[in-house]
Amino acid sequence: MIKRTLGHIAEMIDGEISDPSKKELFIEGISTDSRTISPANLYIPLIGDVFDGRIFIRECENKGAAAFIIDNDFEINKNITIPFIKVADTAKALRDLATAYRNELDIKIIGITGSNGKTTTKDLLESTLKEKYVVQKTMGNLNNEIGVPKTILSLDEETEIGIIELGTDNFGDIALTTRIAKPDIAMILNIGDSHLHNLKTREGIAKAKMEITEGLSDNGIFIYNLDDPILAKVVSSYDLKQKVMTFGTDEKSDFVITPVENNNSGVEFKHEKINYNVPLLGDHQIYNGGITVMIAKLLGLDEKQIQDGLKKVKGSHNRSAILELDGFDILDDSYKSNPQALLTGLNTTYTLKGYKNKIVVLGDMLELGDDEKKLHYKSGTNIDPNEIHYCLFYGPLSYEMYKGAMENFPKSRLFYFENKADVCDKLKQLITKSCLVFVKGSHGMHMEEIIECIRTLKI
Repeated sequence: MIKRTLGHIAEMIDGEISDPSKKELFIEGISTDSRTISPANLYIPLIGDVFDGRIFIRECENKGAAAFIIDNDFEINKNITIPFIKVADTAKALRDLATAYRNELDIKIIGITGSNGKTTTKDLLESTLKEKYVVQKTMGNLNNEIGVPKTILSLDEETEIGIIELGTDNFGDIALTTRIAKPDIAMILNIGDSHLHNLKTREGIAKAKMEITEGLSDNGIFIYNLDDPILAKVVSSYDLKQKVMTFGTDEKSDFVITPVENNNSGVEFKHEKINYNVPLLGDHQIYNGGITVMIAKLLGLDEKQIQDGLKKVKGSHNRSAILELDGFDILDDSYKSNPQALLTGLNTTYTLKGYKNKIVVLGDMLELGDDEKKLHYKSGTNIDPNEIHYCLFYGPLSYEMYKGAMENFPKSRLFYFENKADVCDKLKQLITKSCLVFVKGSHGMHMEEIIECIRTLKI
């Protein structure tokens, strides 16, 4: 984490210290949340639509905060005794501080974006690269204009590689965060339908993702998935001065990945004459694993380090993880959803062996824009009745999936619900011994609550 004197921090953000005699006060780390403040932290209160962090300054002082940053026009409570730095805008100060700290670090930054697979690739890279380097990564989903600066400021001085996830909702989001992170290696994994509500088309999504190159160092490397036709088309219209490399199953790729096997233990793929195993579910993991191997080789890891690192990866919570319960299993993929991610999850469900029947529980896919109903209907038609025994749908948009599934399923195997309690009750009736339940939906649907209501079920 950042460790600097208050005076140094004031210089980094062009702010004014309330008490110049405190300029040698040592700061260790920052926090924007009064609930997670630690002793010696610098508190940076942010102002949102429904919250104002400035009202918690006294609470942070009581918890041991060493100082805080505040906007110029805010009147400080007389009971507050710790020093502060005055700035024009605390949110901008957070970004400025992260930018300045990034410039002071001797570190390589890997920037990751894409519609699907960012978190898994981040986990794979950390697991592999730490076989040779000191590595830190974005924790959780801190990938926006607040999360990226916080991640940068959490990096330790001795860290050699930082793996930073960059997300987007609108044009300009990644342009802002990539200029803070200044990646040495930037990658785009794929283009899907998420965020169509703002970005309108897949080409628009690709252009928004391409903003990652705006912060790429002059001697950096940009890597993208050549198998993605939208991405390949959009990238070809850019004239980048940095080195550009590709990966994928396409033989024209700079780093060619050849699928070998996909089973309940994970995936196996080949590059040139060497096979690699990734202990994560789903054939899409060949891309996440492939780009991990590609970057590991670019950064000088040997084969043993790469193989050992891949084997040690642990999947993130609620992302394509098998929960082995009393008589049945759950494939928990409840963290997020979009049409491409759903199709990938369904394909993973189909390939898992050893189950007498399979049930899918699907919630709404949010932020899909004007065509959201059509995309849900199409997703419903994609469910294979020869692989899935029952389909349960939850949420207003998932009703379109329910209608789409009717094209292929008898109505007796399809169920639509408007509340989670009814979903849970029906699942308890349908789950039998040696059954697999696949659960997926957008984060805002909180499908993990359905998992919680059935995980103690005994068959």
